[in-house]
Amino acid sequence: MSRGRGRAFFASLVESPRTELFLYRYAETAWRDAIRPWLEENRGVLQRSYVVVPTRGQAQALKQRCLLEGVALLGVEFLSPGLARKKWVALGAGAALKPALGRELLMLGLGVIVERRLKAMTVDAPERGLVRSLQSDLERALDDFDELLKAGFGPEDFELATLREIFAELVGWVDGLGYDFAPRQANAAAVAMQAADARAIGGRVLVHGFGPEMRGEFFNVATFARGFSDVTVIVPEPEFQGRKQAVAVDWAELWEKFLGVVPEPLVEEDAVESCEHAVAGWIGGEAVVAAEERHADAARVIVGLTRGDEMRLVAEEIVASLRGGAAGVGVIFPKADAAHFQLARLLAERGVAFVDQLGLSSPPPVEVKLARALLEFYEKGARLEELLTLWPLLKAVGRTELSLGEVRDVCERLFEEKQNHALGVYRENLDAGAVKRPAWAEVGKVATLLLPAWPSELTLAEALKRFSEVWAKLEQPKELLEGWGTLEAFAEKETRVLPGKVVFAAMKGFLPEKSPAAGGAGRNGFARVILTTRRRAEGLPWSHLIFVEANAGVWPERSEASCWLTDERRAELNKRARKGLGLFTSDERAHFEKQGVAALVRDTTERVVFSAALFDEQNAELKLAPNNCVERLLWAEALSGAKESGEKPGLEELFERCARATVAKTAGDPVETRWWLEIQRGRRDATRAFDEYFFSVDPVSGRPEKLAARLIERGIGDPAELWFAGVLGVKRVEWKPFVRARSKALGQLAHRVLAAVLRTPAVERVFGEMPTIDEAKAKLAAEMARLKAQRPADRYWESFHAELEAMCEILLEKVVALEAGKFVATEVNLPKGATIPVGADGARVTVYGRVDLVRIDRTDWVNARVDVVDFKTGKDDKLSAAKMGRDGSSLQLGIYLEAMRSVGAPHGRVHLLKPDAGDGGSLGMEELPEALACLAQLGRHLETGIYGALTEDFSEYSLFGCPWPLASAQVPEKILKEKFAVTFGVSAENAEGGDE
Repeated sequence: MSRGRGRAFFASLVESPRTELFLYRYAETAWRDAIRPWLEENRGVLQRSYVVVPTRGQAQALKQRCLLEGVALLGVEFLSPGLARKKWVALGAGAALKPALGRELLMLGLGVIVERRLKAMTVDAPERGLVRSLQSDLERALDDFDELLKAGFGPEDFELATLREIFAELVGWVDGLGYDFAPRQANAAAVAMQAADARAIGGRVLVHGFGPEMRGEFFNVATFARGFSDVTVIVPEPEFQGRKQAVAVDWAELWEKFLGVVPEPLVEEDAVESCEHAVAGWIGGEAVVAAEERHADAARVIVGLTRGDEMRLVAEEIVASLRGGAAGVGVIFPKADAAHFQLARLLAERGVAFVDQLGLSSPPPVEVKLARALLEFYEKGARLEELLTLWPLLKAVGRTELSLGEVRDVCERLFEEKQNHALGVYRENLDAGAVKRPAWAEVGKVATLLLPAWPSELTLAEALKRFSEVWAKLEQPKELLEGWGTLEAFAEKETRVLPGKVVFAAMKGFLPEKSPAAGGAGRNGFARVILTTRRRAEGLPWSHLIFVEANAGVWPERSEASCWLTDERRAELNKRARKGLGLFTSDERAHFEKQGVAALVRDTTERVVFSAALFDEQNAELKLAPNNCVERLLWAEALSGAKESGEKPGLEELFERCARATVAKTAGDPVETRWWLEIQRGRRDATRAFDEYFFSVDPVSGRPEKLAARLIERGIGDPAELWFAGVLGVKRVEWKPFVRARSKALGQLAHRVLAAVLRTPAVERVFGEMPTIDEAKAKLAAEMARLKAQRPADRYWESFHAELEAMCEILLEKVVALEAGKFVATEVNLPKGATIPVGADGARVTVYGRVDLVRIDRTDWVNARVDVVDFKTGKDDKLSAAKMGRDGSSLQLGIYLEAMRSVGAPHGRVHLLKPDAGDGGSLGMEELPEALACLAQLGRHLETGIYGALTEDFSEYSLFGCPWPLASAQVPEKILKEKFAVTFGVSAENAEGGDE
């Protein structure tokens, strides 16, 4: 905005039939002497009248006051600055103005400029670091530029040359597209509305409650006022003391100059009932003297042991105030948070009517979540990980029925194949797997709908077109895309190819991140209790006021200036700024927040309460501290009491003395609550056995029909594995991103390669003839050539394939060297009906699993000699019957051998083959009684139906994930071991271990 236009804007309104400017100290005085008379002035006359207040909260409170006192509001419309802006754009000079560009599109333009500047820079460019920092902080830099424009400055007023160039380019980009910035548009509108042929809005307007903190909205409100012949403005009276109060004086003088009239103070003839002495010490007065001279009970501090206790105490305070006849109770929150939600619920439970101006919010509709997830899917390159994030939403809208666990399994197998994160490279794999596996077919179908991936650079119109096409393929409602009309209109003007990341950010900016909670209490109507914020409560009279969460670090929260527009630069610019329309420094913002609290307290007639918490439930070991206002009140109370007792406690002790715990009231049956509490305590009692509430089930109806060999091995180490996977049939779905695990990939691929090499045409059933070493090596070479052709020809895969080939050659030679039968089967399932013993009474359980390789002397299990081969590429210990029987180490292999004996094979061994020079050992059928001794514990679980757990203590640093659901409250491992011994009469040490 140019300085010349700024001067033209301040042509006064003295030619209006009535122009009034009032200064008020007390909100009650403003209501009685100015607002109410203005509202009642033309009672019974239908006339267009507007009341402009800073927020919708103040508008609602004034409507409630009018309702209580019988003031008619016929023809009166309450507006906030944003709504006032829409009015003057629609009714005033809007037709002659360029449209203002919204914040999301300004972010797009700024992001494009920064991206292209970075791309053009060399790596060692001096300003590269600055531009990279700006790229990560675009929103705050744009906020600073908006402040500059509102104060009458421009891009040339940034201190750093790089910023001046970037924002000058932004201004040129906006102008070139035929748009404008909102502050410049407001200034242009004000000038246009002074023209002789300008269209007036007509009627009368009252402006109330705008203090110095709201000077950023001055032009929106003042421009709106220019459209009227009857203007009344009511602003707070400046204190006329202190260095920072000059800002308040300048604010009053700004309105005086704009209106062209002398301000008229609204003076109280009699003494006013006020609690302003309560915060006198906080803003510079003598708190102790004030507390002695005024009513001692006008200000109180209540402290809850936790934030939940604090909210329950606040609810009790509200109920007590209403019983005492409170006319208006304001509860001031720093923001909408968990404490606000809890207090709203407590008041609803107590039947207290209230108005919730903060409003409860809920997540947006699932279709909006899906649209946002789709954009992130394409922004991150259409990767496997983003497909997993997207999948639950696709299932929620009915686009698929496949569970996330099944999709994760498919994606893991895909990644193991090529170790590439891009979904597009697996199209052929999905098509091949879809022939026999329905899950692969479903993933392939969805991948077809989503692919191809989007380019890294594209036009905005192309991005909108691509998204619309995918949205139509997914058969989602078109109504969601109607909100992108502004974006589509903008895309017709901005036709350049843009970086994808800024295009995606702009598209996501037009999707809501949350929506109002449906059916929330306190959303409509009027009530004596109002949950609100400081800004929404200012300029209104109250009988009782409660400032909640009055802890240090919660409020007041100091807002520091950014590095793009520092406090020093702001102070320098203020020297040449228009009076009353400069830039706030951090100190000034903090000062006016204090003054805002003081003004609220001044407008309270009976009692002010400050509430705080000693601990936060999120971190019970860290004590919270009171904010400086509560500190002053505690000191004043302590010094007053010290005159009588002589005691001088410290601040921390004072704060702790005030803390009170409360008992939460529950809507359920107290007997049932105590019952569940007893169950919870029993789970953590080391002297009590596992009972029916700790991983237990009816031994008949809950007995698994069959168990996997691998699961039994894990279950001996931790019965919780048996409980979740064997009894409940559920498994943990991993959320970690896919990573290249070279050792794991080598081991898995070695198994597959050896299976392909040793697999021969079946002679009978699944058995074929064992190939010779030369035949096997020839097939190995062919298989390796096939694998190499499927992967990139780079050094990583070259070394990977070399290591894999060497590993397979060693294992192949060891297999051929075994003195075993001439028939072979690879990746063969255990025979149907295979069982293992699980108790001394002869009980057995059916098992299943897949063996890497079996060599056999005949093509039938009956009367055969079998040699089971298990390939291990990790660091497994040598097979030992004693260790297997003691703690379940490599128990899976012993189960394989016993399963084959159960179907008629009387002789056999199991071999552990490793690719190194060492010997993994072997185990014969004659050693099975010792090796399978640990299965007695499995029998006890199946017989009693009690499983319990031996889960190791789990933390975010644990190597492996916890088998329990994430929502479970874990029990320490030490307690689990003691409970295990009490339950089964055996030491848990003999049941530990598992796969090492």
